[in-house]
Amino acid sequence: MALDISPIPNSSHPAADGLRPAHPAEPGRPADQPPPPLPDLAKMLQDLQGVSITFNRRLSFSVNEKLGQVVVKVIDADTDKVVREIPPTELQHVYERIREVIGLLVDEKA
Repeated sequence: MALDISPIPNSSHPAADGLRPAHPAEPGRPADQPPPPLPDLAKMLQDLQGVSITFNRRLSFSVNEKLGQVVVKVIDADTDKVVREIPPTELQHVYERIREVIGLLVDEKA
């Protein structure tokens, strides 16, 4: 029985060998350069609040604990009524139900 120890040819697919770079290179940026820092979240939220006031709206940010997902409510500043919820409440309930059903179908201990 012979064992072939020739080098593995390079592949055009980056994940073909199961290895991925820690920080994939963006076009125009060398692969060894770290990615740019993330923007300041507090500053972004403050900017969004400023824009929403221009349209006579308030933004309310919360986290759906069951889904681990951010929920944004657009509220009319005059009436305090929710104009829009992103994602919609009904869709959140569907996601929660799907997770429950998947949990019943899949044995997490296995």
